[in-house]
Amino acid sequence: LLESLDWKITFPSMESWLSTYCTRFNVLTQGRLVSSIVWMWGKTIFNAGVLIRHSPSSAKFPYRKQANGLLGLGVVSAGLLPLDAIATKTLCPVLWQQLLLDIEGTNAQQVTDPKRHMVDGHAKRILELLCMTVGADLKKLQQACTDVAFQLCSATGICIAPSPGVSHMDSSGNRSGAAIHTSV
Repeated sequence: LLESLDWKITFPSMESWLSTYCTRFNVLTQGRLVSSIVWMWGKTIFNAGVLIRHSPSSAKFPYRKQANGLLGLGVVSAGLLPLDAIATKTLCPVLWQQLLLDIEGTNAQQVTDPKRHMVDGHAKRILELLCMTVGADLKKLQQACTDVAFQLCSATGICIAPSPGVSHMDSSGNRSGAAIHTSV
């Protein structure tokens, strides 16, 4: 097989993953969200360029995982899902909200108004289709979104770093804050 290919092997790029995912998501949603998907495509490709320049693919964080996170963040930015759908449960909601606000293309209403997404199980179905689109379970998708969000914030010079002991829910279930650090 390698000889017939002249020993040339092509690995999927971030753009090819995102293109595949957007096409698949469009098919799974039966074209009903095409305008949102086109908007997401533009934002995810822009953010992919930021990631590629700042955090190239590695064995630990391959293009596919980066594309998963970008698409998840894009669905929230497009207003198709509330933030808590892709947020990991280990980070406090305030930190998640600040992360998304710091990523270009997300506005405060999209992050702070999750109730507008919860009509007739719409968010649940979109989340199921998103997991199906990227071929990952919810936990893996949420982790990819978290990793990408931190990478994008770091790349743009606005790094939200959890302060020791304050970024997670404590054992009593109380929410705690986070420190925002800006690169000099």
